[in-house]
Amino acid sequence: MKISKNNNRKKIEKKLLVFSMCSILALSLVGCGSKNAGGGDKNKASGPSLVNELKSEKLIGLQAALLKFTTAEKAGSVASVSLEEKDIPIKTEKQDEAEEAKTEKKYIYTLEVISKKGISQTMTIDAKTGDILSKTENGPASADIKANLLDFVPVMDVDEAAQLAAKASTKNYTQVLSYKLFAKNGMNVFSFKLYDGDVKNTETVLIDGATGKILTKADLEASQTSSTDKTTSSSTSSSNDNTSTTTSTTSQE
Repeated sequence: MKISKNNNRKKIEKKLLVFSMCSILALSLVGCGSKNAGGGDKNKASGPSLVNELKSEKLIGLQAALLKFTTAEKAGSVASVSLEEKDIPIKTEKQDEAEEAKTEKKYIYTLEVISKKGISQTMTIDAKTGDILSKTENGPASADIKANLLDFVPVMDVDEAAQLAAKASTKNYTQVLSYKLFAKNGMNVFSFKLYDGDVKNTETVLIDGATGKILTKADLEASQTSSTDKTTSSSTSSSNDNTSTTTSTTSQE
């Protein structure tokens, strides 16, 4: 009987040992799985997300958005164009006034433009369907808007500019949350809002739309100062010319 009990005890101990080893292996596999999963996330292509949407043709491109404006207005000029995801109200036929309006996220192009009649307008376009969602007239275009209109001839591709912005990120952000292309004192400027997947963590990078050079706010201010100096110099020169002409005329009399 004693021998039998010892044998049973050994069998039970072996089973417990095997069970323990299996448990350890199972936990190890789970751990490896988590590690691999983390590694997968780390190695997963995290290229500019918004730009990837454009490349996959899920969204219309910049030129197509601009064409919507020029087709609608027959002509006109563009001061800026931006693309970002927004919460758009869902239109329903039957909706209780007390009921909170439902929204859905959509990528929207927003264009600040001047119509051929010289009226400043804000136009929004659904980046997926290409439908014009709204057009708001803001009155006669100001001198500042007229002085800062985009010249699309030297503008580089959005994806190329986005890659440069990602490389310049001081926080190593590679995903694009939104971007804006605007004109500032003769410069075409891309402003990219980069993030790490969490919209609370963002970084803005400015790119010269023609050269790809990384810009700072100081560069834009310097450009503005330079532009102002040129205007002042031109005005002074014109004033001096007029004074000289007046003096010459008086002398002849």
